Amino acid sequence: MLDLSSPVWQQLHSPFGSSEAVPGLLQQLQNEYTTEVKDELYWEHLFHQDTIYSSTYAALPYLSELARLSDDPEVKLDIYVTCGMFVANQMTVQSGKQPPEFAHQNPPLAEELVQDIYTAYLTAVEHLGNLSEEIFRYAESAQKDDLEKRYILAADAAYRGDRAVAGILLTYSEGDEYNAACPSCYEEMYIWPNENRPGMTAYPDDPVFSGKEGGQAVKPSALSSIGPEDGPLARLWQAAHAIKNSQLIEQLPYLCGHVNCPACGKELEIWPELFPL
Repeated sequence: MLDLSSPVWQQLHSPFGSSEAVPGLLQQLQNEYTTEVKDELYWEHLFHQDTIYSSTYAALPYLSELARLSDDPEVKLDIYVTCGMFVANQMTVQSGKQPPEFAHQNPPLAEELVQDIYTAYLTAVEHLGNLSEEIFRYAESAQKDDLEKRYILAADAAYRGDRAVAGILLTYSEGDEYNAACPSCYEEMYIWPNENRPGMTAYPDDPVFSGKEGGQAVKPSALSSIGPEDGPLARLWQAAHAIKNSQLIEQLPYLCGHVNCPACGKELEIWPELFPL
């Protein structure tokens, strides 16, 4: 890890220039994990407007260590979910290349130093991912709601490298509306869970403004038989069951189902067309 006393922090980027304030905020969190300090660190210095910075890579190993050593399950959970958002928004994942967030350092950092920071970051991501089972158990025992569980599942997906899945879960965090585009006519559709009955319906216009006219029923896919070899979707399905996210368990067969485009009538598979992928 980059030593908190290193002058390199002054060269690393944050949303508003230098990240020289980051080591002090990390030290404060090590002493006491307070809302005021963590909010300043996370949303002002490490993850501003859904963007991570070179300082984020250097800071994440300290947050991972704090999560692993904390006796407070809420602290573990908060760090796990927040860092999951960071990882989900990383531009390059385990490609062997230096992250593009380091490309605009002025003066540029030595390649070896950047690689050291990135290697520590990847190790921290692995350690955070190893907390998933513990976090799942805590979420169930603490009776976390489906919204909180969805953020946990997004973090779990990000740590596994399934960033498209993480992006979908974070974008549609409420689970009350999804957007997809028809690959045939390129028209957007609005996919809503049905009220008072199972299923989902795709509408040509946003029902909030246009009413529920012209809707097409979504035909669900059978996901109960998928196995580990089926990739990110299988892992999400299994994780949703492990954490008992009832909303997602109900919706996933439809999100991975088929529907006739409300605009052109062509049948399409929904999952590959969800935004963002």
